[in-house]
Amino acid sequence: MELSFGEIKDNRLKMSFSTADYSIASVINAIKERLDLLAQINVVFLGAQTEIYTGPTPVFTPVPIVAHFLYKGNGDAVETLTRVYEVIWEGIAYTFPDEASWAEAKSYYANFIASQADLLRARIEATSE
Repeated sequence: MELSFGEIKDNRLKMSFSTADYSIASVINAIKERLDLLAQINVVFLGAQTEIYTGPTPVFTPVPIVAHFLYKGNGDAVETLTRVYEVIWEGIAYTFPDEASWAEAKSYYANFIASQADLLRARIEATSE
């Protein structure tokens, strides 16, 4: 079953986020807020990952974040995992920082990207001489 930002297949839920909007820390924090509920409905959080590139890392491209869940109960997996999907998005909303904190974090991230670009420029200049 396809969801707006995820997919349910058999007894597994895969939720997708992007570093353009969230950090892996904010996603994990939102999930952490709901772990007690997940345990009550027999859902296990299997982990979250960011995409790993095998070649040069695209500096200005947001990276996908994917969180995985497993339903271990005996009831309807789709119904339960759909509820998990909704609950995790509620967790994202509850734990998301206020506008000023979010803007500050985005500013720090922009500075980080600019520093990476400066480092790449310096490396290119050093190897071209």
